[in-house]
Amino acid sequence: MAIISAKKTTEKEKIKVDVDVDILTKIKEYCAWAKVDDIGFFIEEAASFVFSKDKDWKEHQRKIKRGNKDWILYTYK
Repeated sequence: MAIISAKKTTEKEKIKVDVDVDILTKIKEYCAWAKVDDIGFFIEEAASFVFSKDKDWKEHQRKIKRGNKDWILYTYK
């Protein structure tokens, strides 16, 4: 069963990325198998999945919401 299925309508921005040929081939194969006709949608769903599973990212987001500005400034210097 495919993990990705429905398509959401949101504001979009075009990007250009360089992707390893083997990875792109797998993405295209997965999209064909899952009947996903938009690779951008696949990328959005894959990124959302990573964001939802990455504990360090979640903690980073919690710190931002709590207003820990020093930690944010240190991270992006």
